[in-house]
Amino acid sequence: MGGEAKRDTPGNRVRWRVEFAAVKTLAFLLALMPHPLRLHLGLALGRLAFRVDRRHRRVALANLRAAYPDAAAVWHRRTARQSFQHLGRLLVEILAQDRLLPRLSELLELQGVHHLRRIAGSGRGYFLLSGHFGSWEWVALHQATLGCPLWMITRPLDNPHLEELLAARRRATGNRVVHKRNAVREMVKAIKHGHGVAMVIDQDFLSPGAHFVPFFGRLAATTPTLGTLACRLGVPVLPVFSYPLPGGRYRVEYEEPIVPPTGGDQEAAARLVTLQATARIEAAIRRHPSAWFWMHNRWRTRPPEELEAANPGPT
Repeated sequence: MGGEAKRDTPGNRVRWRVEFAAVKTLAFLLALMPHPLRLHLGLALGRLAFRVDRRHRRVALANLRAAYPDAAAVWHRRTARQSFQHLGRLLVEILAQDRLLPRLSELLELQGVHHLRRIAGSGRGYFLLSGHFGSWEWVALHQATLGCPLWMITRPLDNPHLEELLAARRRATGNRVVHKRNAVREMVKAIKHGHGVAMVIDQDFLSPGAHFVPFFGRLAATTPTLGTLACRLGVPVLPVFSYPLPGGRYRVEYEEPIVPPTGGDQEAAARLVTLQATARIEAAIRRHPSAWFWMHNRWRTRPPEELEAANPGPT
């Protein structure tokens, strides 16, 4: 994840180096700990962030109230706190990856792998769909060890030192990292060579051309790229989600593929794929709400017609 790239100024360069040194120090300390202690530390960091990060806490609570209007306020607050705790867990898992990688197959319980085998074995290429849910990073790492490496479409971090650190971890088992600004050409190349392309489509899409599709009862601006390319190239979309389990483990579920419609209106077909993909993500989140990134302002961008209705011009 990451926003617009920050300017390369002397002040930013100093800040980037300090941030990188802090992260490397934390990674070193985590490597010395047993895994259960690392997990407790990650949860504690998440609880601390929930207390001190008022802005993102407000966003998470507002999102949960809108998504689950019938739930009690105590449930909204507990789920928001658990979502922060889950992000703390993810942080320590990523930073301790070198220690955990040899044990990755022990920490993941796989279901539905026959869907992956069938699609990857076809040689036609495919899209792997997930969200900022569970441990999406571990899913990609482990899939490469199964002989099905991925081209991962990512948004670069502002800090170039941290970006390279994260990219190196993503490439550790044979995956390839592609930044979003170069993504479409690289995705087409990957698919035409029979590779899998991993995408997460559960963040607000700011650019023109968004597909506005229902997500927890509200229209959400969603990237059209997945649906458009899946229909244009005639390849399936394979959803996969990882559900947290006790003891630092995850259950990874590969689902029935989404097959794009053939013939007819290509724009309508692309929107249908976006709609179906978003519905799969929502269904996974409803099964385990605290494993999603509620502190992201997913519904920030509104449909043009909604903005026009709220701000009518002169008559």
